[in-house]
Amino acid sequence: MADKKISKEPLSAADRQRLYKKRQRDAGFRHTSVWIHTETEEEGKLAARDGKPLNPMASRDPLSWATGWISEKGKQHP
Repeated sequence: MADKKISKEPLSAADRQRLYKKRQRDAGFRHTSVWIHTETEEEGKLAARDGKPLNPMASRDPLSWATGWISEKGKQHP
């Protein structure tokens, strides 16, 4: 235990981010970036507000539509 160096200085933002990414990878996640079509995302939000089911495949960009639908559903209370 005596050979471990214990630092009382806080970690830098870069170090915290590196550790967070490692924890996420260790938990089975992978990081990716996506482009979201804002108009289609809004269509998904409107569908969720209207109580329509999650059905994005007929939209211009299914991922953007589903992102909007899920985002809006997360704001609604049961």
